Amino acid sequence: LQHLAAKAEGIARGYADLGADHAGPLFNKVMGNQSSDGAFFTRPIAASILARLTLDVTDENLDWTDPDTWKSHRAVDLACGSGALLAALLTEMKRLAIDQGASEKQLADLQKLAVEKVLAGLDFNPVSLQLAAAQLTAGNTDVKFRKMNLHQMPYGRSKSGAAAGSLELISQKRIVPNYQQLDLPDDHVWSHQVRMSTENPELEDAVDAVRDVRIAIMNPPFTNRVQMGEKFSREIQTGIRARTDSLDDLLISSDPELKGFSGKSSIGPMFVALAERCLNRESGVLSLINPTIALTTTSGLHERKVLAERFQIDTLLTCHQPGQVNLSQHSGIHETMIVAKRKTGGTTKPTRIISLDRFPLSEDEMSELMHDISNCKEGHLSNGWGEVSVWPAECIKAGDWSSVAFRSPLLAKAALKTAENTNLLSIREQGFMPSLTTPTLTVKFEVSASKLSNSIPILKSKGADAQLYIEGIPDEHWIPKRSHTMDEFATGGRHPLSEAISKKAGHLLVTFGQNLSSARLSAVASDAKYVGTAYMPVGQITPKQAKAMAVFLNSTLGRLQILRNPGKTLGFPMYSPAAWGLIRCPDINDESVIDNLSKCWVRTRRMVVPQYRDGECEVRRIWDEAVAKALNWDADWLTELRLLLHKEPHVRGLGYNQFAETAESDLDDNLDKR
Repeated sequence: LQHLAAKAEGIARGYADLGADHAGPLFNKVMGNQSSDGAFFTRPIAASILARLTLDVTDENLDWTDPDTWKSHRAVDLACGSGALLAALLTEMKRLAIDQGASEKQLADLQKLAVEKVLAGLDFNPVSLQLAAAQLTAGNTDVKFRKMNLHQMPYGRSKSGAAAGSLELISQKRIVPNYQQLDLPDDHVWSHQVRMSTENPELEDAVDAVRDVRIAIMNPPFTNRVQMGEKFSREIQTGIRARTDSLDDLLISSDPELKGFSGKSSIGPMFVALAERCLNRESGVLSLINPTIALTTTSGLHERKVLAERFQIDTLLTCHQPGQVNLSQHSGIHETMIVAKRKTGGTTKPTRIISLDRFPLSEDEMSELMHDISNCKEGHLSNGWGEVSVWPAECIKAGDWSSVAFRSPLLAKAALKTAENTNLLSIREQGFMPSLTTPTLTVKFEVSASKLSNSIPILKSKGADAQLYIEGIPDEHWIPKRSHTMDEFATGGRHPLSEAISKKAGHLLVTFGQNLSSARLSAVASDAKYVGTAYMPVGQITPKQAKAMAVFLNSTLGRLQILRNPGKTLGFPMYSPAAWGLIRCPDINDESVIDNLSKCWVRTRRMVVPQYRDGECEVRRIWDEAVAKALNWDADWLTELRLLLHKEPHVRGLGYNQFAETAESDLDDNLDKR
């Protein structure tokens, strides 16, 4: 038994030194799908990277063997789950102390201090909190801690009706002051504080644990509000959502600039707003893992502007290696690390963009990567890790963080240059906005058995096997669902729905969403007018103008702008009419430009367009040459951009330096020649 105990103690010490979190996967196996509560735990290596980036932006030249240094770095995770980020932060702080000569006794004392006084974690799930407690005490033989700074927040049914977890702290005046000067009492928010002894847990107030912290580190839940509390009864679900809305209103009444910050979809921004309230006003550091699209979509613009106004956005880190784009477990979406520090006056610095070509698979690789990052201000990282670039401070302030959507900094800057070109006009300015016909068609229409005279031609598919040409060709014919008999349709009866949807038809149709690797076209045009489910029709535009716009939107300049504002995911983005409205194009009333581009459409209308992942091809070269000639732009510059775009991981389907069964060497040779 003594031998087994010694081995177990050694394993625990090694586990703690690694800072790894195997508790997250264990939780998912035991508890099942927790996606309705946003329980996607941070990958261990990702947690370690974020922890190190976080401490890198705090004060330098500190004595990490001094308990006062630890006390000055109080940190909170408002949605801590199994404690991956807190454990990683603890491991990183211990590493700094070890590097400065801390003894084992000092490390044990510092760990005890961290667990009880420095690191705080909030969650509503008692199982995940117990796992977090186990992780934070791993490697320390003296586990007689009086109490953990971990709090189980109320969620679901409560005495007042329903509770929304950590967001309940918004109702506390010490966290969110009441700027309306009303003498209202705080809502009662009680939390179970986790203890590592056999005593019964007592109810404790979590407010003191989160107020005026130096660090807020978090992987916020990105659950949609309509999915909150799905494991509860319908009555409790409704109560949770209503409570969340009321807390959001309270937040806005206290801080009017937050109106529109969170919207009414994901609850993630509310956690970010709460974290901002918890941070020290002078030196607070905010570290987040967010879906990458939150940094690119038009709906997240206000959130980005508010954060840029209150923080110096220090670092944005994204991995572009296909299959390794997620930083959370059991999630396949692209995610980005954000590290920001309170502004203290003076000039705002540009933001560092770290684009990884591969993700570290061990703590040793992680340490190697972080060493390379610390020694590279800008340019390629050694050992094929990726590239470091900078994004202008004025862009960050304006809410344009679109660099994270690209692996290549040159493409990101070219897309920005095009989007800011005053010789081009936005689609919104020119008044030919797309119409979203998909909801009406999919709900109220059905496929017709035959091409009836009054059926509606539909552009339904956008994948590899449909829309092979820049000339739009209907995939199916649809009719309204059978509120009338087939005889009425056969005799020429016209359903009101058919009339209404036909009025939205256009000569130009732009993509509603597509796989950026296997799809072929972002826009199609035709002499006839069509509507679609995969494509959105554009009205108020002539056939000639539509053909010219289709050529431009499928050119490299058009595609780069489209890639700047993806919704849903980077690999399969969805586009709203508002996102399309931002795209800048030639003036549709410029006869010379429209004439040249429309002639290019005629020339290429029957040329099969390869999939994006197929890379260089004749038809895309012809489109770029036509755009360069029509706009008097540098054709060689467009060629360089096109070749780079072929290599983008979410376009090519493979990361940089990954082997592909294509003529990759030929593409590289062409790029080198340019």
